[in-house]
Amino acid sequence: MFRAHHVGLAVIASCTALACGGEPEVPETPVPTATASTPPPVEPAPQPPPPPAATTGPCDATMQLALQTAIKGREKEEVTFGMAAEGAFACEQVAEQGKVSVPVTLQPGKCYTFLAHSFPNITDIDMFLKPNLGPTPPPLLAGFANMVLGQDSDQGPVASIGKGKGCFKNPFPIPGAAVIEVVSKQGAGPLAVQVYSK
Repeated sequence: MFRAHHVGLAVIASCTALACGGEPEVPETPVPTATASTPPPVEPAPQPPPPPAATTGPCDATMQLALQTAIKGREKEEVTFGMAAEGAFACEQVAEQGKVSVPVTLQPGKCYTFLAHSFPNITDIDMFLKPNLGPTPPPLLAGFANMVLGQDSDQGPVASIGKGKGCFKNPFPIPGAAVIEVVSKQGAGPLAVQVYSK
């Protein structure tokens, strides 16, 4: 009887274990071996080459002629009748944020127009007329070094100060040294400026 009792308990325990079951069996995941093939690594897409470095310096003869022609084409609309070009035509290759500076002496009683032009690589330029106090102005005048006497309001690759009947006049009874600064806000390439007076 003792034996039947133990066998009966063993059967009940086995049935209970099977009835409760616990978690279902999950087949084991095979461990990758050296013979299993892995996909080759994905190579990154090739990077585009960097843009060519902007060259700076004077414009070549072809570019200078093209920009002189472009500015000449604007004279009829933007330069007061009777004005003539004053000083040399300035043309430089500039990097983005680069500038062309042209010194000018503003004579009393004269009327001035300043025209700047660039080509498609430069999409926006700004032009400023400032006092020309040299690289190290005297302490008493240093505060005037960055004073803006005139500024263009044009957008895009052209700029002007004093166009049409709104020419710029020297407000002082004596000649004044000034500088025209034309800055490439966006893009690099050729940038030109011409001063007119009457």
